[in-house]
Amino acid sequence: MGVDVLNAPIKIVILAAGKGKRLESESAELPKALRLLRGRPLIRHVLDHLPFAAPRDITIVVGYRKEQVAAELGPAYNYAVQETLDGTAHAAEYARPALRGFTGPVMVLYCDMPLLSVGTYQGILRQHVESGADQTLLSGVIHPIPPYGRLIRDSGGRLIDIVEESACTPEQKLIDEVNVGIQVFNGSDMWDCLARVPYDKRRNPPERYLTAAAGVYASMGKRVEVYRLKNNGEATGVNSMEDMRKAEALMEV
Repeated sequence: MGVDVLNAPIKIVILAAGKGKRLESESAELPKALRLLRGRPLIRHVLDHLPFAAPRDITIVVGYRKEQVAAELGPAYNYAVQETLDGTAHAAEYARPALRGFTGPVMVLYCDMPLLSVGTYQGILRQHVESGADQTLLSGVIHPIPPYGRLIRDSGGRLIDIVEESACTPEQKLIDEVNVGIQVFNGSDMWDCLARVPYDKRRNPPERYLTAAAGVYASMGKRVEVYRLKNNGEATGVNSMEDMRKAEALMEV
């Protein structure tokens, strides 16, 4: 019998600190989270698909034009301010004070993925709890292969790392199982693990990415599970105007 995530104690962290430069958000004087998709802010579409979580259990990490995000969404949510925009792992860490003492499942997601469904969020939470995992992430087998991080498994099928496409070898680029981005952690140990995520020195300036957490968990002997996306169209993230048009078309289907 599946875990009823409607009643299970969970926390959610939404990363929403970005500028959205490729969405021309700065010229629109809006943060990425508030760019409009079919007349509504991107983050509103995400929140629509989290009906099983009360606003008090949702922490929104804000940064660029943070006051606008808080004014749009209101005081029912928790807000954490990312002072330095240096990667998604660092962004998630800013939510730690709001989650102090919580040891249950913590789902970390993004404000720019408006097509992920209620069923997908519930599915990854259920798998995380029922499997006893330390970390569970969302993957997809997608063709043509998108420019997402590739899941690297050992000979036994155990996930040991995620490699961003820019760092992939020619052989790794052929892997069609990709990282969609959503992750669930246990509040009891996620902060220690996130603190171990290294800086990606290939970036200028270097940043710490949440995708690297899988390798950290695996290297520590933690149990990492993967929940596979059922509908690949949900993996569409909105990072550019082209992505925005694609998302709008998919929402009309």
